[in-house]
Amino acid sequence: MAFRMRTRAMLGTFMAGVVVVTLSAAQGAAGESAGESAHRTSGRAKGCIAMKGLKEEIVDGSMRDLGGRYPYNVGGSATYFDRLTNADGKKIATVYGRANVPSRLDDGDMAEYSDERIEFSDGAIEAQGIYDITKAEKGDWQYLPVIGIEGRYRGMLGKRHFQITKMGKSLNGWIELCPAKSSDSVD
Repeated sequence: MAFRMRTRAMLGTFMAGVVVVTLSAAQGAAGESAGESAHRTSGRAKGCIAMKGLKEEIVDGSMRDLGGRYPYNVGGSATYFDRLTNADGKKIATVYGRANVPSRLDDGDMAEYSDERIEFSDGAIEAQGIYDITKAEKGDWQYLPVIGIEGRYRGMLGKRHFQITKMGKSLNGWIELCPAKSSDSVD
């Protein structure tokens, strides 16, 4: 009986956490501006990294228009190879990405799932998640959650903010990373 009650309590706590994470993710995907997000995270833990003023050029890609023209129809997918530069125009990373349009949102907008590996000279991060590609195409800021997996970024969590400036060609962006609370457990 005590085990069953503990299990229910743990399940309730877990589900509450899922609701909080889901609401946080939905807020970001709903067009939260980069300025609002930057303000809210500026007081984060010591050791945070903010890479601002980034530009991204889509170098090459491949698309699959299953169900209609990508990204305007469910079923479309793409792979891409991008160059990420800093505010001075110096190349700082290469982005290897995959994206697909798995569904339409309740408001009729298209949801896109992206999975990226971003390689810097001093480490790598991975970004993945769902965002509103319809709003992104109109220039609304979006973000994907990121995790540091190699080098100086290992054990860090954050967000990759982006704004499409020309669909299929270029983006503005910035990346924020902070040490995970238990980052010593990842080594």
